[in-house]
Amino acid sequence: MKTPRKKKSARKLGKAGAPNKAGLPPGSLIHIGQVKTEKTSFDLITADANSFEMLKDITLEQILNQLDTTKTSWIRVIGLQNAALIGEFGEKFKLHSLFLEDILNTGQRPKSIIEEDALFFTLKTLAVDKENAMIADQVSFVLKENLLISFHESELSIFDTIFKRFEVPAGKLRTYGPDYLMYALTDIIVDHYFQVVEIVANALDQIEEKLITEINEQVLDQIQHNRKELIFMKKAVFPLREALSAILKTESDLLNRRNMKYFNDVNDHVMQVFETIETYRELNTNLKDMYLSELSHRMNKVMQVLTIIATIFIPLTFIAGIYGMNFEYMPELSFKYGYFVVWFIMLFIAGWMLVLFKKNKWL
Repeated sequence: MKTPRKKKSARKLGKAGAPNKAGLPPGSLIHIGQVKTEKTSFDLITADANSFEMLKDITLEQILNQLDTTKTSWIRVIGLQNAALIGEFGEKFKLHSLFLEDILNTGQRPKSIIEEDALFFTLKTLAVDKENAMIADQVSFVLKENLLISFHESELSIFDTIFKRFEVPAGKLRTYGPDYLMYALTDIIVDHYFQVVEIVANALDQIEEKLITEINEQVLDQIQHNRKELIFMKKAVFPLREALSAILKTESDLLNRRNMKYFNDVNDHVMQVFETIETYRELNTNLKDMYLSELSHRMNKVMQVLTIIATIFIPLTFIAGIYGMNFEYMPELSFKYGYFVVWFIMLFIAGWMLVLFKKNKWL
């Protein structure tokens, strides 16, 4: 996984526009996050065992006129930047202002709120962009009787398979109600978690291979990058366990008992993803320790070589220092073979020390 230099994790975890929310009363509708679409648009999907109809990019008035609550209906709200339009939509469908506040705050942690006439559920989609950096979109669901409303930051291609499944006559998406549809969408999001985790796993494998052959700052940058991405993933997945547990424990009439086994299956997948993320976080920490250990080991090897060289030259320097003194009467200076004898002694000492170091396995 290439380390992106332009994206900052701290900035990614925070959300633009959050300071504008400070001091306002609960339920104030202000969009917090990036603008990912040109406008806020609405889609309406209506289905039963015998029919399926999808109306794209229609107005709020058309939704109110076309909505058939005798069938399974799905309203998709794409683009959250138009807080006024979202507020008007909430008034028409009697959505609590706190629901709308959480929908517009794209930094909201995954959670679920269950009331008598509505169930609110929000979670994150995870993907990897062209620079191999983690990106997330917030998807929020409001489940009402025979109606599912979903709020998306952008048009998500991961849901394209849902529309193909809707084309199957008498399929579960048509006959099992909007709660099953909410499960199906959640299941697709969680399944994509596994793909993202696999990408991180491949990145960790590449780092482990590099640690054997090369040690440089780029490897450390990749380790730090993966650490931040795993934290980002944990922030998206960890609260989702609690949100799904609340759904599994509820006795709301909005959730058919027949469909609870499907939500339980999604919860198992979330647990598996979370455990995998924790395992990779520990592995990434071990890779960092391995990097620092290998760096320290190589530094020790360098210091060992330098120490051996310095140790060999200490007696040689001593001998050269003696015969470098400017005394007039030094017996060896007049000896015909004194120069060669000194060289022989110095080479003998150096050779003897090398043999000694090799014998003691210091080399």
